[in-house]
Amino acid sequence: MPSVIAPTRIKLKNILFATDFTHSAQLALSYACNLAHAYDAEVYSVNVLPHLVFVEGVQPDPEQIRLSAEQQLAALAASESFKGIRHEELIMQGEVAEVLAKLVRNYEIDLIVIGTSGRKGMQKLLMGSVAEEVFRNAECPVLTVGPHAIYSPVDGKVRHILYATDFGPESVHVLPYAISLAEENRARLTLLHVAPESGVALLEPEPGALPVLDPDEVAASTEKQLRALIPEGAQLWHDPEYMVQFGPPAETIVNVAAQRADIIVLGVKRPTALTKHLGAGVAYRVACDAMCPVLSVGARFRV
Repeated sequence: MPSVIAPTRIKLKNILFATDFTHSAQLALSYACNLAHAYDAEVYSVNVLPHLVFVEGVQPDPEQIRLSAEQQLAALAASESFKGIRHEELIMQGEVAEVLAKLVRNYEIDLIVIGTSGRKGMQKLLMGSVAEEVFRNAECPVLTVGPHAIYSPVDGKVRHILYATDFGPESVHVLPYAISLAEENRARLTLLHVAPESGVALLEPEPGALPVLDPDEVAASTEKQLRALIPEGAQLWHDPEYMVQFGPPAETIVNVAAQRADIIVLGVKRPTALTKHLGAGVAYRVACDAMCPVLSVGARFRV
């Protein structure tokens, strides 16, 4: 299992807020602004205009589309949400993930905040998921706010963090960020591993059946692994909580978070053809269903 190093403190100087002016984007805005207040960060609000597809008989007016975006961004910038926050508005054109990647490098962005409508199944296959493409490819952490998330606390403070891990390199890679976030906010930290129900039984197996693992032994062994993840030098204000649950990973993470957490921290794998088109990954399903924002960190980002 990869080792975990003690983290440095989080520094959020520049936040990139991606908006398409939908309800999910408005919900994400509250988190972006509260984080900006908490860290004295500047917010760059961007609307990405798509490449226009011309269909016979339908001639969209690109100038009118840009004018509408400018008007909506101006109204957003003049709203109470940005009171006391340094901000800049941007209008770009292209593929969203590619545009955001360029902005991350050009403006030294520390965090992307984006809303998602939580499309699944065939609708996602047809419509695509911009948010998933962003958080799987981003070179900085991404805060995804799904349609079920509640509004951010007024003070913007993170009080309880749920870090979910499968002990793979991607999830271990993000742990220093979860620890740093807990230190910075004096927040509680819960480390969760969801073990599969298959191969674990409460009853003795039938004669001749394959041996199964005792769930108590699995839980005890896994908790020991979770405890070993916290590195020397971590300066947490509260003793970490260690949880081992059995069941489907995404659903279990969402249910545990609903009981105690106001942010979920996940490591994400690089995209594959299946996860890109069907949303088969745990991270995407958690982002769709969670009642709190999900902070995802990919392997491209270095804490």
